[in-house]
Amino acid sequence: MIKTRGLFFLSLISLLSCSEQEPQITLTEVVVDSVMQATYRPSNQLIGRIEAFDDAEIKANVSGYLLERNFTEGQFVKKDSPLFLIDPSPYQAELAKAKAELAKAIAADKAAELNFNRGQELRPKGVISAAEMDKLTSESLQAHANVEAAQAQLVKAEVNLAYTRIKAPFSGHIGRSNYSLGDLVGPESGALTTLVNINPIKVIFQVSEATYLSYLEHKVQQGDKHSAAEDFSVSIELSNGHRYPQQGKIDYIANRVNPDTGTIEGRAILPNPDNILKPGQYAKVIFDSTAELNALFISQSAVQADQQGTYVLSIAGDNTVTRSNVVLGERVDNKVIVKQGLNAGDVIIIRGLQQVRPGQRVSSKHINSSKATNR
Repeated sequence: MIKTRGLFFLSLISLLSCSEQEPQITLTEVVVDSVMQATYRPSNQLIGRIEAFDDAEIKANVSGYLLERNFTEGQFVKKDSPLFLIDPSPYQAELAKAKAELAKAIAADKAAELNFNRGQELRPKGVISAAEMDKLTSESLQAHANVEAAQAQLVKAEVNLAYTRIKAPFSGHIGRSNYSLGDLVGPESGALTTLVNINPIKVIFQVSEATYLSYLEHKVQQGDKHSAAEDFSVSIELSNGHRYPQQGKIDYIANRVNPDTGTIEGRAILPNPDNILKPGQYAKVIFDSTAELNALFISQSAVQADQQGTYVLSIAGDNTVTRSNVVLGERVDNKVIVKQGLNAGDVIIIRGLQQVRPGQRVSSKHINSSKATNR
């Protein structure tokens, strides 16, 4: 009986001892990564429109019948090469007439000047009256004016005659002719043809205001005083997915933001020796920085957002989850730049985000390690 009671009390003590032990708590396991500081070369991609470096409509400045077309459509022509000849005969006649009118005016001017000089000699002697002297003076001035008018008509006639020979204003590729030989053309006829210079060639692109401000912010942080042309090299990807072999430079940034689109226009110049690029094409414009910048990077998978803004979940020293509001910059591959809210080396959750909340203790495993920490 005594032995049975002893066993009973021993069992009771053992049971009470087990009930006083702290229960085991299973912590949620999450995968974490560290905020990394690294250098990078900023890169951006935009859609650009290709335009000719020079683009001109060739028009007639005088009216007449087309007598000659001195080019092959689509071919390269050099500057000042003859393109069209408009019948010059009416303008040659106008020039001859202008020369004759000038000679006539010069002769009249000489006669008026002789009369004026003679009147100046006779007036002091009282041979002619003051009224007669005034008339001689007026005639002399009128004769001088007639000479100047005739000279102007001669210049106009020479210019009109020169306009009958239409030349290339610059070297480039000529388009098709919109008129045939024998057609009557003039200033109201519109373009006779077009001429484009496509080597080098221009690429026009639009930069968002936010992207431009981010670029300026980086320049200030780095103390960079270079121009955009020095900061970036430009290349393009064609519609077939191939990278164009030639690189270019930014040569123009607009001095204002377009209020309708919120963008700033830019322009890059690229060599085009083989005439691969044509005006009117669209291409992906790739901007690669020529300088390295420093920044903090985190995995894109760590980023969350709610009504309070963008944030990540960080791990404190005791493995407690905390919320860290962040300001992000541009994406670089599968990483994103952190401008504010984190420091290099901070530990953030990248997997298991939906299973935890701020204030909760977790078991964390670094993405680059197979060992979990549980504190």
